[in-house]
Amino acid sequence: MIGLYDLWPAFVVVGLVWPFAGIPLFQRVGFETNSARIRTIDGMRGYLALAVALHHSVIYHEFLTTGVWKYPPSAFYGLLGQVGVSFFFVISAYLFWGKLLSAKSSVNFPALLLKRAFRIGPLYIVAIGAVMVLEVINAPIDYSAFATYERAFFNLLFGVFGYVPLSSFGVYTLAGVTWTLPYEWLFYFSLPIVAIFSRHLVARLGMPVALLGFSILMSAGGGSLAYCYLGLFAGGMVCATLEANALLVKVHRHALSAIALALLVYVFVTYEIAYAPVPMLLCIGSFFLIVSGADFFGLLTASRSVRLGEISYGIYLLQGLAFVAVFSISPVRDFALANTSQYWLVILMTMVLLVFMALVAHVVVEKPGVSLGNSLAAGLLLPTGETIGASEVRPWRMPRNVTRQFADRS
Repeated sequence: MIGLYDLWPAFVVVGLVWPFAGIPLFQRVGFETNSARIRTIDGMRGYLALAVALHHSVIYHEFLTTGVWKYPPSAFYGLLGQVGVSFFFVISAYLFWGKLLSAKSSVNFPALLLKRAFRIGPLYIVAIGAVMVLEVINAPIDYSAFATYERAFFNLLFGVFGYVPLSSFGVYTLAGVTWTLPYEWLFYFSLPIVAIFSRHLVARLGMPVALLGFSILMSAGGGSLAYCYLGLFAGGMVCATLEANALLVKVHRHALSAIALALLVYVFVTYEIAYAPVPMLLCIGSFFLIVSGADFFGLLTASRSVRLGEISYGIYLLQGLAFVAVFSISPVRDFALANTSQYWLVILMTMVLLVFMALVAHVVVEKPGVSLGNSLAAGLLLPTGETIGASEVRPWRMPRNVTRQFADRS
């Protein structure tokens, strides 16, 4: 009998989902863009999103059986979600701070934010719209209250304010993943301010190091988790600055992979939460080794990994809807809850469904949205500013030629 919190089923699920990224349909993923990104980071994203989905899959079992949505008692499955989110924050800061460091002229921030809105917003609105429709169908809503329409309006603002359900039914329909988006937007809105420091050789490293130190002090003192999130963004900025100044770890990529993997294993075997100073620093350190060339022995640069990374936003955002779609079918739900072995089998089916949902959303919603955002941003070019394109990206020193063209996603 497979236990709900056994570790190996999670690896089996990912291992069985991975081959699907090799089918011809996945050749349509990717964005036609001039943005330069590092292939290993693209390869990370899919696994990070799947880790968050597996984190919520064990939570969902408790929710189905007791009606309570709570953090899992398993440190491993708890950390899957937190470490996944931690790396997403680090990656976002790394990419956008790196853009500022590489820009040869002033940055057109209105255009940059507009492109972000059309990268994040279209699929977000589709997901939120689906959830609110389900709420209207399945839950009592007070249509006489102004607050109901106010919540619906703010819910549709591209995730800037997160998602506030119209009723109790909508609380877990998205698996609670939208809480990260307001933090992402706060970072994007801060870019015009932090850009002041990107032009100075000392300040470009000193400022993020100071922010990281501040977050460690506040987190160690029992402060809000927001201080740890700040530290993760600051850590990504530090990694980008070190790379921009060619201060990478110059050893063989297999050695880097072994050390990066060892740091992550240490986090999982030692800590119960990732939102604390030491595990936060270990995650940042592991990411810096990835930036330096660690590719987890070729896994992160494999084409299937990169393709999963391209649809990672959909995997992350649509997981709750995939759970609802599968477990709303009474025979399937009863089969899954009969024993944990059958539950894991249904979770495997759910993950496959989620990957294909993300693939369709990528082709039908994300790619057109990015294309529209790029077109609109092109009309916002100012006489004194430029958007950031491939021709403006400085060829940062890398240990191997592992860059390719993709769009940004955090």
